[in-house]
Amino acid sequence: MKRLSCARDLFMNEKPRAIGFAVSGIKHYENDAYKNNPMSFGILSVTGDWCGCRCAHCGGSLLKCMPDAGTAPKFISYIDKAAKAGCLGVLVSGGSDVGGSVPLLPLIEGIAYAKKKGLKVVVHTGLVDLETAGALKAANVDQVLIDVIGSKNTISNVYGIDKTPEDFHQSMRYCGEAGLQIVPHIVIGLDFGRIDGEYHAIDLVATENIQNLVLVVLTPKRGSRMRDVPPPPLADVIKVFRYAVDTLKDARINLGCTRPFSYSADLEKAAVDLGFDAIAYPREETVRYAEGLGMEIFFFEECCGLAGSHRDRHNN
Repeated sequence: MKRLSCARDLFMNEKPRAIGFAVSGIKHYENDAYKNNPMSFGILSVTGDWCGCRCAHCGGSLLKCMPDAGTAPKFISYIDKAAKAGCLGVLVSGGSDVGGSVPLLPLIEGIAYAKKKGLKVVVHTGLVDLETAGALKAANVDQVLIDVIGSKNTISNVYGIDKTPEDFHQSMRYCGEAGLQIVPHIVIGLDFGRIDGEYHAIDLVATENIQNLVLVVLTPKRGSRMRDVPPPPLADVIKVFRYAVDTLKDARINLGCTRPFSYSADLEKAAVDLGFDAIAYPREETVRYAEGLGMEIFFFEECCGLAGSHRDRHNN
């Protein structure tokens, strides 16, 4: 799909552009525009609340909100309950080891079991080696989510690991070689609110055959070392948005679920204007804004990286 330079271009096309709003059951979403089903999509941690990195912006706090599926019996029990409840899919995540990888191999049979139960499976991997990429492909996962960082200083300052942007690039390559669908995630302002490496991260993504990119904005968690760090300036974030749109002309670009509430309304409007394909958990005024532009909108209760099939269905 040809990306629109701005929302005004909608009226120069014969058919209105569609935009997806991702509202999976991982988070409660309810307003006059839409109400989601809390059982539509699940999330679990393969490490419980353990994390070896304890990154500066999270400190492991996100894991406390995820069900513990750190053993095969726990994992399978969760999947059985999710499938019985009519769940559409699951996001498999977990803490990273000191090398920046989520230890997925011990639970790979559980991941394959989730697919056999008819669930969509999206896996947050951290750094990936060739063995893990091959195992995930054999398990038939739908997508792998890889955080791509374009600055060695940011990797050191935030993750505290001795890795480089090339290590993240190599993870994408391994996944690509295995035939996995990769959805890179870039956190804007990750280095304590500073823009450092985001443009390089986009350039790295552009070298691979990427269909989807998810952009999110630093929102430090309470109790983390960044708890008092302000978010990056809105104007700087929008510049990164525009660079991604201009660089990845054939990829779907989505605004993920993490962004500062203080300027989320302006940020979502910018995403609409720049031609983003999906927005996770949009504010109601964003939905109305898109409607007012004559756009075809649709809600789907899955992770935003899965927006492609929905978008294509609505655009055909």
